[in-house]
Amino acid sequence: MNSLHYDLVMSEITIQNRLFRLWRIRNLDDLVDQVSDALFDEDERLPYWAELWPSAYALTEFILTWPEKIARKSVLELGCGLGLTSMGIAVCRPAHFIATDYENDALEHCRRNFNANDLPLPELMEMDWRRPHLTDTFDVIAASDVVYEQRFFEPLIRLFGRYLKPEGRILLAEPNRSVARGFFGKLVMAGFSFERYDMPVVQDAQKITVTIYEIYKTKTG
Repeated sequence: MNSLHYDLVMSEITIQNRLFRLWRIRNLDDLVDQVSDALFDEDERLPYWAELWPSAYALTEFILTWPEKIARKSVLELGCGLGLTSMGIAVCRPAHFIATDYENDALEHCRRNFNANDLPLPELMEMDWRRPHLTDTFDVIAASDVVYEQRFFEPLIRLFGRYLKPEGRILLAEPNRSVARGFFGKLVMAGFSFERYDMPVVQDAQKITVTIYEIYKTKTG
């Protein structure tokens, strides 16, 4: 999905005493209207990247609360979207950071927000996590709100198994969607364990509890 046209509005968000300036889409409905039937039929390609989801806010807060989970580590982010969590990761000074998204428009918007905050730009990569083209393994894989459809479960678990270092951690934010429950059972069956942290988020005057899962490979033997 390329060359979408949209108006921007600047907002300011403070998380853990850190101010982020964030260019956001003024009218998301206008953006959705630009998605052709052919693109939607191809892979249900709606511009999910253009929304600031509660999970992204919660994962950013989690990372800024415990920056040692990121500092001096190699980090892969799945689905950078507007780049809020990406900027939170960058603030924590990773040794190497690749931010990926399925949509090139998201990567360009992420770049715009990094520039607005004078932060060092990570390596930006267009990538479908179902068909990853990576050569490295990572200390940390970060993602927010990526298990909203069952068809993503197995590809994500395969990616985790292949690209997470043996002692690495996955930081996954999930807003407790019912569809996601089956994912964590599959994750355990694939040889992973996890710890949970509940993070309350207030968005549009509504309180939402997002759960951060810190996932790691189960030691055997």
